[in-house]
Amino acid sequence: MAPLGLVHRTHLPHLATGQLAPAVVMVHGWQGDEKVMSVFERTLPAGVAIVSPRAPLDMRNDGFGWYEPIDDETSQLAGLAALREFVAGVPAEYPIDPHRVISMGFSQGAAMCNTLLLSDPPMVAAVASLAGFLPEVARRWVQPGRLAGKSVFIAHGTTDTTVPTARALAARDALQSAGATVEYHDYPIAHKLNAQGMRDLKDWLARQLPSAT
Repeated sequence: MAPLGLVHRTHLPHLATGQLAPAVVMVHGWQGDEKVMSVFERTLPAGVAIVSPRAPLDMRNDGFGWYEPIDDETSQLAGLAALREFVAGVPAEYPIDPHRVISMGFSQGAAMCNTLLLSDPPMVAAVASLAGFLPEVARRWVQPGRLAGKSVFIAHGTTDTTVPTARALAARDALQSAGATVEYHDYPIAHKLNAQGMRDLKDWLARQLPSAT
């Protein structure tokens, strides 16, 4: 079994003895793997550890997924359990500050990050949800004040047909109703992030991790 239960890639900054780094856990989407989120690494402040897990469902030469792309609660909860175990174990495996962990996900990976935050708020300090949504299974944890003090960045394309904008707006509203501070951006693009989105994400991350720069 891979450390932390999932195959993953890491990049650790140079640290002094005993020093703990902030970290971003990069969570890929459907049919991705532990390498595809590297395109977003350019948005991270210097001095941040990067940990990118591979989802547990093997699509047989067609990438990996966190759950079957249907409204299957059992599959979604199994994917959530795998991600929770992984994120919980990261600070024990690597010199990472458990209080300064941000999760960043794309599409299905963003859905998993949103669900992890709602199901277990102390697990991460903030979430970057890129072209994502909130699965129905996560709505059981939408309670007033549950996400007080948490920050969420949402970036979405107005012409996204894979995850329609309405789903991003619904996620925004649910996370806000649970008490999170949500920064919402949309762009005239489809299921991706453009240059302006990258700049907005970089700015948000710098504000979340100011001493990492």
